[in-house]
Amino acid sequence: MIDLQTLSALLSISEHQMVQDLVSTVMSSPQVSQFLHEHPGFFKHIHEQVEKWSQTIPAQMKSIPVPEDLQQEYILYLDAQGLSPEQFQQKSHQLLTELQNTNFHADAQQLLLTLQQANPANRKQLFIHKWKEHMASRVLSIEIAFAEQERERLLQELEERMEVAGELDRTLTPQHPGKLWDLTENRLIQGNSKLFRHYATFLAKNPALKKIADELGRAARQDSHQEEHIIKTEVHELKNVEHESVPDDVVGVHQSNELNRLVSSETVLLTEPELENVFYKQYAERRLLNYQFKGQSRQLDATITEQRKFSDKEDTKGPFLVCIDTSGSMSGYPEDCAKGFCFALLQIAIEEQRDCVIMLFSTDVVTYELTCKTGLQEALNFLSCSFKGGTDLEPCIQQVMQYMEDSRFTNADAVVLSDFIAQRISDTTEQQVQRIKRKGNRFNAVSMSRHGKPAVMKIFDNIWQFDTSLSGRILRKVR
Repeated sequence: MIDLQTLSALLSISEHQMVQDLVSTVMSSPQVSQFLHEHPGFFKHIHEQVEKWSQTIPAQMKSIPVPEDLQQEYILYLDAQGLSPEQFQQKSHQLLTELQNTNFHADAQQLLLTLQQANPANRKQLFIHKWKEHMASRVLSIEIAFAEQERERLLQELEERMEVAGELDRTLTPQHPGKLWDLTENRLIQGNSKLFRHYATFLAKNPALKKIADELGRAARQDSHQEEHIIKTEVHELKNVEHESVPDDVVGVHQSNELNRLVSSETVLLTEPELENVFYKQYAERRLLNYQFKGQSRQLDATITEQRKFSDKEDTKGPFLVCIDTSGSMSGYPEDCAKGFCFALLQIAIEEQRDCVIMLFSTDVVTYELTCKTGLQEALNFLSCSFKGGTDLEPCIQQVMQYMEDSRFTNADAVVLSDFIAQRISDTTEQQVQRIKRKGNRFNAVSMSRHGKPAVMKIFDNIWQFDTSLSGRILRKVR
């Protein structure tokens, strides 16, 4: 049995141009063009997906079944091709009979009538050439029909992904939207994206939440900046140094005992025996008048210089592990604040390529990974859930530390959102927290009530206050 790709190769059909035309058709379609006009940052990712799709088309064509009649026709074609011109002329009527149930029959009949007067060699050559063109055209039409079907499927998939990506681009507003396109690989159910709009709007109305999220993100970034070092080095250079021992210029007279520089008037003391002792006395005391000379010489001088150098510190930006208290006291406005805060952290995580895990705790712990392949669905599930239950912080802290033991969560930032009206954690857990902090992990807290217990919060490196009571909301509005 012949597959379509083999038949295409035998008939010398080039699929490359067809595939390139399909890529151009998809990229210039109204749906894609409109989306790229509104969200140009996605061009590279859409083009890469379309190119990747186009490369799979030839391989997919292998699985297309060749119609039975086309297979039989191709066998007839091969038999006819092996005939000599005289044999071909003798078997022409038999060949027409065998082609009776094919699409080529009418054309074959007309072609044989037209070529009656041609010599046998030319008759056979022209007939075989036209027959090959006819079969190639039919194979090409089958391939085009399959490619068009695949194009429609791709456009539908792109349309679904573009709808979600466009919504997220407007709400999450990342500078580099590539991560969003990856997340849309598993599409949301149509219409659910309104939850993202809701929490984006909620966050815009509560800028204090956004500020806390930004400060939490900066806490790791500040540890990742370039570190300044002062390096001292010894530098040798030639310098001009003034010396009295170099007799370049006379600059004055001074007291000394250098006989070769003696002022001539001092020799008068040696002319009289009475004064000779005075000369020797002044010589011993270095009080004879001498000419003073000065000159310059060049010598190597060593100086210590300081040079500033900057080196990148190890990147300390790790994943976010967000623990949210889902007790009954956190329902209502505090619940919206917690979800809005997570939405702000999701923006930072996507922008900085950081993982973001949400852990809901009450009597047990439920986990959502917002930046995995199914992250959008996970985010939707989280935003759709309701808060109710008790407050048991310890199991959540234990699970956070299990994550932090994984190399993927090195330098993770854990942040707990709670009213902290709960029992304090055990001394054993507190000691484990201190141990894991020394590995570079950070524990942070957002206290959503002014009644939180300080004893519960003493394990945290940073604590932000965000009072969700009515008075707290009014105070933020006034400010």
